[in-house]
Amino acid sequence: MSDFSWLELTLLLPLLGAVVAAFIKVPAVAMRTSLGFFIATLITATAANLAFAGTKIAWLKHFAVDDLAAPMLPVLALLHLLTLLGTAKSRVSPMFCVRLLIAAFVSLAAVTCQTPWMLVALLVLGVLVPLWDLMSRGQPVRGYLIHMGLFVVLLVVGWQFAGKTTGYGLLLLALLLRGGIVPLHGWLPTLFQGAAYGTAMVFVLPLMEVLAALRLLLPSTPEWMLNAASIVCLITAVYGGGMAIVQNEVRKFFAHLCLSQTALVMFAVMLHTSNGLTAALCLWISSSLALAGLAFSVRALEARFGALSLREHHGFYQQVPGLAVCFLITGLASVGFPGTIGFVPMELLISGSADQGLWVSGTLAIAAMFNGIAIMRAYFALFTGKRPTTSVSLQKTPLERAGIVVIALMVFLGGWFSPGMVASRHETADKLLERAVQAMRR
Repeated sequence: MSDFSWLELTLLLPLLGAVVAAFIKVPAVAMRTSLGFFIATLITATAANLAFAGTKIAWLKHFAVDDLAAPMLPVLALLHLLTLLGTAKSRVSPMFCVRLLIAAFVSLAAVTCQTPWMLVALLVLGVLVPLWDLMSRGQPVRGYLIHMGLFVVLLVVGWQFAGKTTGYGLLLLALLLRGGIVPLHGWLPTLFQGAAYGTAMVFVLPLMEVLAALRLLLPSTPEWMLNAASIVCLITAVYGGGMAIVQNEVRKFFAHLCLSQTALVMFAVMLHTSNGLTAALCLWISSSLALAGLAFSVRALEARFGALSLREHHGFYQQVPGLAVCFLITGLASVGFPGTIGFVPMELLISGSADQGLWVSGTLAIAAMFNGIAIMRAYFALFTGKRPTTSVSLQKTPLERAGIVVIALMVFLGGWFSPGMVASRHETADKLLERAVQAMRR
């Protein structure tokens, strides 16, 4: 099979799966069918990554596998697969499967998109999936509509005037809003509380604002603008970590943790240096996967015990030790614990920011410390303390067991493969900066 076909299949399989799932009435059948399409998509995405040998592989004139997209294809496919694996059967509906498959198509198409206007259109399309979920569940949409409506307007108008300082300013503001950077973050906790957990995950965790910043902003945005944005991202990283510590609801805790991690990746992008971009590209991969694993364990807990509070100690470890271990290792991986997939990217981020001054490295360390404290507080609240008794079986399902194995392999094997990944991302970062220099000369 040619390289061209792997890319084509990777983009078309989730779209075809959404069409098929839309005609299925039985939730269990829709889930099994969607699972098959996600596994097939993961296989073809991995093949597309492995087939990439440094030369851009294009399909039509809009999509191509390049240095930036190649490693992200299997990451995004795995993220959506884990989202479905972590969803309890009782909470799966055919329309949920359709939304999940459409979200997978949008993410995969966006990361391979080479045409700016097509990328803008895909980012706008991605906004509609959570809106569809909120409306179908009868949840308030006003806050989400205001924030995302503003995002769409700023994005479209900003790109229309790209090449001018005003245009880049509007684009930058749009992407900071999409990432929930303070003070434009009000929609993020609301989305996690109102929408289905899986829908919120696949909208936030692919970090599409990072992709848009690399594709649309980086080539020509004035340096002073990126520097100003980097300070805002740095403040958000600390703010998100601090807010995650004091939350009493699990979903709000996770939302603020995502906010802090997103801000760290965006900060690395805004550094627009070789080391900073290398850290951003590595963090993009590790944060997406680690947070997906953390969300997987939270979703499995909610399927058994309902909405969870962090005000008291639940003592779930005795009943679901596998989920406790999954929660702990993915949480620690997200803050760069040694030996996990997140260790090297966090080291790169802190060392790459050394040129900006000691206060910047110190602030990054504080943000990581806040995130670590928040994760350990949530772990102790959920898995330690009293031992509840129940006659209902709480054993892991086969799908959950498979998900935990995949997550454990991903967290620890990712650490072993870090040197090769860092070298690859460093080369990509240099190419992005070279492209930026050429754009400035024009």
